[in-house]
Amino acid sequence: MNKPVVGIAALLLAACAGGPSWQKEGVSKEAAEADAYTCRTQAPIEPRVQGGGGLPSGPGQRQGAGLEVMADREAERMQKENRFVADCMRAKGYSAR
Repeated sequence: MNKPVVGIAALLLAACAGGPSWQKEGVSKEAAEADAYTCRTQAPIEPRVQGGGGLPSGPGQRQGAGLEVMADREAERMQKENRFVADCMRAKGYSAR
C-alpha cells in the first residue's frame, strides 16, 4: 500500500473513532452526549479545500503528493475542531475520561 492511501485510511479511521468520553459529577451519559453534540455543532467548521494550490502536477512530480496534502489539511481541520469541542466541554465543567 502506498503512503497516501495509508494516510487517508488512517484519517478515516480516526474520524470514525470519535473523541474522548466526557464525565461530570451528577450528569448522565445521555446528558453528556447531548452537551458534546452541542459543542460539536457550535464548532467553527473550516471549509474543505478542493484543488491544489501549489500541488505538484507536472511530469516528474511525485505521484500521490496531492492526496497527502489533502489528507494533511483534513487532519489539521479535524484537530482544530476536536480542540474546540474539548475546550467547550471543559468550559461546561466536564473532564475527559
